[in-house]
Amino acid sequence: MKKKHRIIIFHVIFWLVYMLISTLIEFALNPKDYVFSIGDFFFSQFPNICTFYLCILVYSKYINPLKITSLIIVIISVYLFYYLNWYVTAYLIRPLIKANGGPTSTFHVWTFAVPVLWLYIKYSFFAFGYYYANESIKHQKRLRIIEKEKHHAEYAFLRAQINPHFLNNTLNFFYAKSLPVSAELANGIMTLSEIMHYSLKQDSEDETTPIDEEITHIRNVININQLRFNNELQISFEVHGRSANIRIIPLILITIVENVLKHGNCNDASNPAKIILDVNEENGLVHVKTYNSKKKGPKELSSGIGMKNIRKRLTHHYGKDCILSIQETATDYSLEMILYAYYNKKAIYNTDNLSPLLQPVKTKPQYPLP
Repeated sequence: MKKKHRIIIFHVIFWLVYMLISTLIEFALNPKDYVFSIGDFFFSQFPNICTFYLCILVYSKYINPLKITSLIIVIISVYLFYYLNWYVTAYLIRPLIKANGGPTSTFHVWTFAVPVLWLYIKYSFFAFGYYYANESIKHQKRLRIIEKEKHHAEYAFLRAQINPHFLNNTLNFFYAKSLPVSAELANGIMTLSEIMHYSLKQDSEDETTPIDEEITHIRNVININQLRFNNELQISFEVHGRSANIRIIPLILITIVENVLKHGNCNDASNPAKIILDVNEENGLVHVKTYNSKKKGPKELSSGIGMKNIRKRLTHHYGKDCILSIQETATDYSLEMILYAYYNKKAIYNTDNLSPLLQPVKTKPQYPLP
């Protein structure tokens, strides 16, 4: 049985037990005049049940994050609905069923409003207790998942750190041995060694890295792929602006480049893949644009983890102060990313005076990822 169905059954059982207990209490208070009625059994609690779940819905929408004005307005609206619900039950439905208790009193707006308000406060308080308990359980589950992911990440990190120096030393040995045989092969091994070294040396405590190192890493990755395909790849990588002393969060740019190399058609000289990196030190913006036509024929399997990881890291680091826009058609794929740079590990922008390029993202960030 699915979890959702189990929860529904649990709630149905709870309310049946609750109504049964209410009926037994009513019987205990007046056993001589009590008459069991199916209509009275269900309709006497129907407004309370409706209000209970309406309040839970209101809390889930307006408490986290807290929207105080909307919350107050909706709570008052739910009370008015509860008032109307009880009026229909007491004055329109109750006369049609065999109900316990005395005859329904003459309706008066304020006399009727006070007991209904008390019942509303009681059941809305019960609903808040349920909502709070449910949110606490969800929070604990999230903490357990985060802790589990942390352990997996630590384990993966330990596995990745198994003898990295051995790997670098081995590549250097291969480089020395291959140098007399083939300069091209030796350069390929050295480039691979630099790529591995850069990937392994990232300091987890340092959230940013010099953009020049990222650029060198990108050139190395492109070069190693050129060697793989006999220098036939048609890919243009351009860097504009002053990049000295500029820092960004690491391994974002290379993931984008690897996406182009993996999924793009980089063999068409008439329509080459393009990667343009523009660094504007004046306004502190790093602007990345990529374009590539898609490969024809069978597509490589992709989990999409790379782009999802970029989105999560950008959201975590920059919040809404960045743009990641992807345009995809049946034949081509283009990406644009704008984010703030850092100068000597400090942000070089003023959040009180954001660039006009980022203003739309303050209200509606764009993450149309495939």
